[in-house]
Amino acid sequence: MAENEYVLKQQNVSGCNIQIKLVDGRELQVSSKGKKSQKSYSVDILSLKDESKKVVLIAWKWLIYSVVIFLTMLILLKVLPGFLDTDKNLYLGIVLAVGVIGSLTSFILFLKKSSKKHIFYSRNANVPIVILGAGKPSKKLLSDFVANVEKRIKKFRNHMDIDDEKQLTGEMKMLRRLSDEGIISKKDYETAKTKLFSGFDSTTVKR
Repeated sequence: MAENEYVLKQQNVSGCNIQIKLVDGRELQVSSKGKKSQKSYSVDILSLKDESKKVVLIAWKWLIYSVVIFLTMLILLKVLPGFLDTDKNLYLGIVLAVGVIGSLTSFILFLKKSSKKHIFYSRNANVPIVILGAGKPSKKLLSDFVANVEKRIKKFRNHMDIDDEKQLTGEMKMLRRLSDEGIISKKDYETAKTKLFSGFDSTTVKR
């Protein structure tokens, strides 16, 4: 492995293989390969915050689905008997089975898709750029990789004499490129652009 080059390999819940590599102590290269798609992008570490953040991403959608399905089942079990004459037990049994299966399936997806992440955000606009799964492939390997990247960001920034305006411009260009490549959403880019423009005179940056 070359000097100042660190590599972390992970696999997400969808079975997609992800590789994050710090190259030449300056650039993070991220590549992912799944059964149906693959993508790659690069990030200048000067456009990232000095430290990553540990966050818990909760799949609220699936938890809400689980609760809604369960409550709907209870309501139907309470209301339907008044409208059913024949085969009452059959219909109620179907409602119960569908409700339990649907609620449990949604709850399992909630548990599966909720996860702890280690995220590197863009320096000024606070857009999540590099998202790492916590504890993968092991806590030590992840911790060592993150520590090396954070150390390199701080060291590189201390040795570079770049004014705030140039840093904002560089981050703007990076986010636009990532938006064009589909790495971040157009909405996130537009929100970030507004925030970055508020940091300096907008006439100095080409939209």
